[in-house]
Amino acid sequence: MGQTMAEKLLSQHNLAGKPVRAGDILEARIDGAMCHYHASQPMYELAVEAGFKDGLPRVWDPERIFVLVDHHQPALSQALADENMIIRREVARLGIKCFHDAEPGIAHQMMLDYGLARPGELVVGNDSHTIGYGAVNAGATGITRADMFYVLLFGELWFQVPKSIKVVLDGRHPRYPIAKDIILYLAGEHGDDLAQNMSVEYSGSLVPELGIDGRMCLSTHGVEIGAKFAMFPADEKTRGFLKGRTDKPYEPLVPDPDAEYEKEIRLNVDDMPFVVAKPHQFGNVAPVEEAAGTRIQQAQIGSCANGRFEDIEIAARMLKGRKVAKGVRFLISPASQQVYLQCLKAGLIEQLVEAGAQVVTPGCGVCQPKVGFLSDGEVCITATTRNFKGRKGSLGAEIYLAGPLTVTAAAVAGAIVNPKEVFNEL
Repeated sequence: MGQTMAEKLLSQHNLAGKPVRAGDILEARIDGAMCHYHASQPMYELAVEAGFKDGLPRVWDPERIFVLVDHHQPALSQALADENMIIRREVARLGIKCFHDAEPGIAHQMMLDYGLARPGELVVGNDSHTIGYGAVNAGATGITRADMFYVLLFGELWFQVPKSIKVVLDGRHPRYPIAKDIILYLAGEHGDDLAQNMSVEYSGSLVPELGIDGRMCLSTHGVEIGAKFAMFPADEKTRGFLKGRTDKPYEPLVPDPDAEYEKEIRLNVDDMPFVVAKPHQFGNVAPVEEAAGTRIQQAQIGSCANGRFEDIEIAARMLKGRKVAKGVRFLISPASQQVYLQCLKAGLIEQLVEAGAQVVTPGCGVCQPKVGFLSDGEVCITATTRNFKGRKGSLGAEIYLAGPLTVTAAAVAGAIVNPKEVFNEL
């Protein structure tokens, strides 16, 4: 019997040197560890609690630990500025080579921007959306800060091999981003726990048509459907994306033809409507028509789910010759400085600002209650990651999740609407 991508990944990283199957427990070799704004805790605070009075005595490999100060860059308070200073001190003391400090952006996007996650690698991070590196055929997952403390010291961690779900995507790719609609549609049809503790492996005729931006959206949202890993196969688009970003060799993961999956889900995107996740749950999904007419006060595009070039480009294209509705705050946040620069060079930022959108600093703020707070009774439609109560401040606000087309259409109409009603050129 063949192996899934997850089984191959963990077999190749098993310190015991033996192949493993779903359900097996192993100690695995780690290829890379991503630490973001909470790096001070595993590097210093947990180390002091464990008896290392001066912090971590060493790290297992200074070249395989990647520290990127996101979320709080620029610092939003004195306390966060002080925490960032601890991170700077510890990075210098431990000799960590990869440190992005004065560069705003989301760590997950920057990990791909700089080629720090590669096909076939096992990468962990102290953030749940680390899973997004599966877009480039890496096995990536979020871990606790205590687990990261262990990884930083030893470069290994225990895993239970997950069962796998095969998601087959077929149909024609339109001229606009559809990844968000795909993942929301799957969550609505099968529940937002459809991949609980499992590995999602994408395949199908649509996959070669999806760019890395769209794959990153789907892999990143793996955690919103409970997944441990969410991986795409490596192909020409993967290799093209990595060219110039890394010169290190890599060995892609390929599932065996006779691999055993817990279940298989098929979706033909030709039959898929535009959808929204209504408050206050990722899986509370309905066709956009069921929420049509709901007045909004805020619209957003950004985050590690939808803050990439294709998401911002479609918004600029849709806003050409149009204006954001009066009374609507349309916030757009590029996922990283590299994405921001890409948008600037393409002339997108000027188009967006002229149409009435607000472009904010690259980073995680637009996804959390850090930029664009909501008041009681306000409604926001967003292409960010989550829509639970309080995600944007007020417990009395309502958040709808949608793809960048539906978000932009609402920003123009002042209410949730099917994008095709606003943009008949689609």
